[in-house]
Amino acid sequence: MEQRWTTHYSPEAQNFDLANMEAQTIAKMLDVSAKEYGARKALTTILPTGAETSVTYSELRTQAEYFAIYLREVLNLRAGDTVALMTANCIGFGVASLGIAKAGCIATNINPLYTAPEMQHQLSDSNAQVLVIIDLFGDKVDQVIRNTAVRHVVKLSLLEFFAPFKRALLGFVLKRVKRAIPPMRSDHVTLAAALDAGRAKSATVDITAFTAEVKPTDTALYQYTSGTTGRSKGVELSHQAVLGNAYQAELMTKSLLRPEGDTALVVLPLYHITAYTLSFIAGLRNGLHCVLVPSPRPISNLKTAFEKHDVTWLAGINTLYAALLTADWFKKEMAQDIRLCASGGAAQTTGVAQKFKDLTGIEICQGYGMTECAGILTFNPIDQNRFGSVGVPVPGSQVRIVDDDGQDVAQGQPGEIIGRGPTLMSGYLNQPDATAATIRDGWLYSGDIGVMDADGFIEIVDRKKDMILVSGFNIAPNEIEDTISQLPGVAQVGVVGIPDDATGEAPAAFIVRSEDSLTEDAILAACRKGLTNYKIPKIIRFVDEVPVTLSGKVLRRELRETYLH
Repeated sequence: MEQRWTTHYSPEAQNFDLANMEAQTIAKMLDVSAKEYGARKALTTILPTGAETSVTYSELRTQAEYFAIYLREVLNLRAGDTVALMTANCIGFGVASLGIAKAGCIATNINPLYTAPEMQHQLSDSNAQVLVIIDLFGDKVDQVIRNTAVRHVVKLSLLEFFAPFKRALLGFVLKRVKRAIPPMRSDHVTLAAALDAGRAKSATVDITAFTAEVKPTDTALYQYTSGTTGRSKGVELSHQAVLGNAYQAELMTKSLLRPEGDTALVVLPLYHITAYTLSFIAGLRNGLHCVLVPSPRPISNLKTAFEKHDVTWLAGINTLYAALLTADWFKKEMAQDIRLCASGGAAQTTGVAQKFKDLTGIEICQGYGMTECAGILTFNPIDQNRFGSVGVPVPGSQVRIVDDDGQDVAQGQPGEIIGRGPTLMSGYLNQPDATAATIRDGWLYSGDIGVMDADGFIEIVDRKKDMILVSGFNIAPNEIEDTISQLPGVAQVGVVGIPDDATGEAPAAFIVRSEDSLTEDAILAACRKGLTNYKIPKIIRFVDEVPVTLSGKVLRRELRETYLH
């Protein structure tokens, strides 16, 4: 197959080979990074107040090993057992996640905002034996624990690794003043106690024995889909898939890395595949200092992080960049050190990208991927970034645009995006039929509609299921959203199809304004200028919020239910 896009690669990327990775498992990756970057800061937890604490690469490895010893020697877990991790961004996530890998176990990351039924489904489906959960959501444990296979619960805090006095003071504020920490009645131990137990046994334990039998192709992670198209499914990702995808991303951005080290502001949730692979794993592989923000909402939570750190790498989603643009405290000077702004997880509208560049002088590079390929499948070349495009296939991956019969469509024509490469999932856990429907003849069928140009650049049209059918014409909501987003005064926009007696369906646009002067007439004028007649929204409504997933995808079903019923 001709791969036109390889002309955008560096020589190393053109000769992509997973064998070039020094570490082939996550446990080994931590060893390599700790040896190379030892005293360099690895992770920092920063609170909205500016209070923060950090661990170095050497300290991170040591603490992860203590947790691994606790899992294997105290709780008597076996290699291949599942450990669930349910927490916001903080150092505790890093210690527990890497400790699970060091123990030779399999991790499953749970969204802390899940309801009790959603949480129970993932715990049961993954057969998790241990649950590591942040105290902010500890009350959920009481609701589900008896209905799962979980035998042990470990409770962690945002305040792990803070100095004792500061931890006590901040803990008092969280628990007694803000009442942010609910009671948890189920039996549990604290992460601090677990680490102490592991430390006590460390002198007599051979930590390498835990992972002696772990192969690169073994499962490292059960990463569950967002569930926007049905009940969430467990995606089986190997060590090779996770590390390989991080390596693919690095090859697309390596020219921007500084020898003295970079600082990545990690705003996206680490329990999501985008941040896990492309910020956490890729960051640790390259010696980055990852500044972890527990929650980006409200957007003012990021203010002290920008003020205290010279951020050089920022990964976000469209709604994050849109929110920064409307924040009165976010000034050009705060972004002066940024070398890369990346966007993924949801469509990056051209309007927001252009406004962000106008303010900061920095271009947002958009990528595209999914849980099933461990992160990204495409990314914009740094020196040829194109707004509106998700870039070209990353090194080692192939992409085709096909029709409903799986045949390649003509260049420039829309079709389903399918891809293959070394980072594809092993399958959906416990769902062979769903696996067979998604991976066919080695190709991952994305369910997304896209167009590829002569240079290999891809534009996402929309998801198959979200297409609006107007008088027999398929309309992509993303196209309308992108057009409207470019107007001054548009903070957020979501488009859905609504029933129409004359045309079957018609587009409806729901818009969050950043300027009250923005009018319906102005929006219609922009749509008439940029869209054919049948794509112009029949309904335009100004709203306070457009519902999105935590990864930034517009929740179209919820949008309809909220504003059309």
